[in-house]
Amino acid sequence: MEARQSFLGKLFSWHGEVGRGFYLVAGLVLFAVKWNIDRLVGQHFFSVSWMPYSYLMPGMDLPTALKDKQSLLLALAVTALPFIYLGVVLTVKRLRSLGLPRFLVGLFFVPFINLLFFAVLSVLPAKAREGEADAGAEEVPPPNMLGYVVPRNPVTGFFFAAFAAVLPSFLLLWLCIYLFKEYGWGVFVGLPFVVGMLSALLTGVHQKSHLGMCIGVASFASFLLGGLCFTLAMEGLICLAMAMPLAVLMSILGGVVAYFIQAAYHASRVPPTILLSLLLLMGLEKAEDYQPVTFPVTSTMEIDAPPEVVWKHVVSFHELPPVEDWLFKAGLAYPLRAEIKGTGVGAVRHCVFSTGPFVEPITVWDEPRLLRFSVTKMPEPMQEWTFYKHVHPPHLDGYFQTTQGEFRLERLPGGRTRLHGTTWYRNDLWPAQYWKLWSDHLIHRIHLRVLKHVKQLAETDAGKK
Repeated sequence: MEARQSFLGKLFSWHGEVGRGFYLVAGLVLFAVKWNIDRLVGQHFFSVSWMPYSYLMPGMDLPTALKDKQSLLLALAVTALPFIYLGVVLTVKRLRSLGLPRFLVGLFFVPFINLLFFAVLSVLPAKAREGEADAGAEEVPPPNMLGYVVPRNPVTGFFFAAFAAVLPSFLLLWLCIYLFKEYGWGVFVGLPFVVGMLSALLTGVHQKSHLGMCIGVASFASFLLGGLCFTLAMEGLICLAMAMPLAVLMSILGGVVAYFIQAAYHASRVPPTILLSLLLLMGLEKAEDYQPVTFPVTSTMEIDAPPEVVWKHVVSFHELPPVEDWLFKAGLAYPLRAEIKGTGVGAVRHCVFSTGPFVEPITVWDEPRLLRFSVTKMPEPMQEWTFYKHVHPPHLDGYFQTTQGEFRLERLPGGRTRLHGTTWYRNDLWPAQYWKLWSDHLIHRIHLRVLKHVKQLAETDAGKK
C-alpha cells in the first residue's frame, strides 16, 4: 500500500520531485491512454479517425464536411482536462528536481514547443544536491568533446556557438522544405526555438552565460540562419522579412530556456536530443497532411457614381497606372488589367497580374449587384527579391492559393455606391493565424489598387454624363 501511495503521490501531488525516467514513462503512458480515449470517442460518436500525430494541430486534419467538428473538439477538450492536470503536476515536479524556475511550465501549453520541452526534460539529470556541488559556482566543467571544440574566448565563442547551432538546423530546414515539402510548425516555430536554445547552451560550455548573452546569441543565430537561406538561394528577402518576427521571438524563447538550463548545470545531453526530436516532429507533420485553412479578405470603398456605372468597370478595366506601393516594387504580384470573354454565368474573366493571369470563370452574375467568380488558375504570388537571377522556393507553388472572389455593389443615397471586394484564399503555411496577418494585409493592398482604379474610372464616367 505504501508503494502504491508513493506512486499516486508522484502522479497527483504537487509536492516532491520526479526523476527523468518516471517523467518520460509517465508522459508516454498518459499520452497512449489519452490517444486511445480520443480515438474511441472519434470513431464511435463522430466516425472520425484520430491519429497520434493529430495532437500537433488538433482539428486541422478533420474532414471539412464534418458537421460536428466543434462538438468533437469540445469532447476532446473535456477528456483532456485530467491529463492537463497530470501533465502540469509532473512538469512542475520535474522542473523542481532540475532546479529550474517553475514558470517554465508555461511551455507545456505552447504548441509544438511543448513536445520539444518534454524531450529535454526527459534526458536532463537531476540537479546536484548540497554537498555534491557548489550551487553558486560560476565555473562549469565542460563535457570532454565540447570542451575541446568550443573556444574559451567569449567573443570567439559567441560566433562559434551561433554557427554551430545554425549548421545542423539549416540541414533540418532543407530536409523539411525540399524532402518533406512542409512549411509548418517545425519550420517557423520549432526550428527557431532549437537554434536559440543550442546557441545559448554552447556559449555556456566553459562558463555560465548571463541572460543578455543568451538572448543576444539566440537572436544573432536566428538572423544568421535567415542570411544563410538568402545567400544560398533558398528564400528571397520578402518572405524572410515576413518570417523573421516569429522566428526571432521563438529563438529568444529558446535562448531564455537555455539560460535557465545552463544556469542550473551544464546540459550536454540537450543538443542531440532536441535535434532528433525536431526531426521526428517534422516527419510527423508530413504524415498528418493538414488541410489548408481558407480565409476571406474584404476591402470596401465608396464611389461617387451609381452601381450601373460602377458595374461595367468592375467586370473589366483597362491598364492600371504604374505602381507606387513599395511592396509591389519589391516583388509582390500586382494587378495590371482585367478582361472578360462573354457575359453572364459561364463567362471567363482574366485578371492579369505582373506575374501572369488569374483565370476566373463567372459563377454569379447579378447585374449591377453581385459579380462572383471562382479561380481555376493563378500565377505566382510574388517574385522573390534576391541578387540571383531567379529564386523559386517551393512555397510559391500551391501553398498560397486563391479559390474565389467577388465584387458586391451596395446602392447608397445620392447616386453613390459602396463597393466591396472579397477574396477567399487557402493558406498552407503554419501557424496559419500568423501568416494570415501578412496575407490579409497584402491582399488588402491589392484590393485597394483595383478599387481605387475602379473608383477613378466610374467617377470620371459619371461626370461625363
